[in-house]
Amino acid sequence: MTDRFLVVVDDSAAALHAARVAVDLAAAAGARLTLVTVVEDHVLDARLSAAAIPDAASRRARGAVAMVSRVATMADRQGVAAETEVLSGHGAEQVLAAVGRCGADLIVVAREPRLPAGSRTPSVNVEHLLEFADVPVLVVPPAPKDSAGQET
Repeated sequence: MTDRFLVVVDDSAAALHAARVAVDLAAAAGARLTLVTVVEDHVLDARLSAAAIPDAASRRARGAVAMVSRVATMADRQGVAAETEVLSGHGAEQVLAAVGRCGADLIVVAREPRLPAGSRTPSVNVEHLLEFADVPVLVVPPAPKDSAGQET
């Protein structure tokens, strides 16, 4: 029986769609959620500060909290209990450690659309999760789009 899902949340449309899928599955299964986001790139904080963007690190932290809080509210509306965590460090390693701490039976993560050559990879490497996770990993593809390019 699946009692807890760990859901990886970031600021992408694909991750929000995966979170919606996870909330629906948890509601149907009577499972609880642990919602995690990973703030990984501390080099970016230094560059933002050097560019005279005030309080860059705390602004990024507040943004991370807002992301997981949004999904927690979505879960609450469907009667699904959810805990949130903002993690710092290497994305996939932090997610795998969180699985152990919370006792998740399933990891839910978005499959990001293909990135152009030279683009930065997402903070949580799905392939790393698939290779090293001790629990099943549900990789949710991006939401289909209608003829107007809107998610369906």
